[in-house]
Amino acid sequence: MQFLTEVSEYRGEASVRVSATQLGTRYSAAAARRIVDEWVGFLAAGPSPIRELDFTSRTPRRLFEALAGQPQLRSLTVKWGDYSDLSPLIGMVGLRQLALRGASGVHDLTPISVLTRLETLAVEGFRDIRDLSPLRELQHLTSLELGGDWMTPRNAHVGSIDVLRQLPGLQQLQLHTLIVDDMDYSPMLALPNLNAVRFKRVRGMRPPFEELRSRLPWDG
Repeated sequence: MQFLTEVSEYRGEASVRVSATQLGTRYSAAAARRIVDEWVGFLAAGPSPIRELDFTSRTPRRLFEALAGQPQLRSLTVKWGDYSDLSPLIGMVGLRQLALRGASGVHDLTPISVLTRLETLAVEGFRDIRDLSPLRELQHLTSLELGGDWMTPRNAHVGSIDVLRQLPGLQQLQLHTLIVDDMDYSPMLALPNLNAVRFKRVRGMRPPFEELRSRLPWDG
């Protein structure tokens, strides 16, 4: 995978890692703004040869929004940013892998429901997503990670995980720093192909933590 800071460094590679922000003293403030502006222009201009894109530094909202111009992507990783609206992803119907790290502003997963070819999904660093039901459309999903900020750690909240009953293909499930507000964790027991799971111990969870751990393929 090619590591890039400026658009001018891009040579048509299919897999790239872009560090367009948090450049420290290597660039002046004006140069740093120019770099982000150029990436916004490049991405928004339309499909490129890039199939695998990894933003390794802060992704400002306007840079995230520019991703709408890259519907050909098959893999996308965002380290963190101030984005909240996921609608720029709607056109990426061929996406297989999506990782949204540091997604503190995200509250609505509805746009993800059209990404029906997704096999791996991670949404991490959010605070509160009440409704996970849009995930029911992701019938090819084999790996799902949901949670808050594990480095802080700060818990994330979801209303229910009942949608898991509609995702029988899941093999790996990570619910780190996640609290299910209705306290019903039994949907995890309805996953016939699960081979690795990790979840947070929460007082009052049903079934109790130790019972769940004994009945599930705990990945400790």
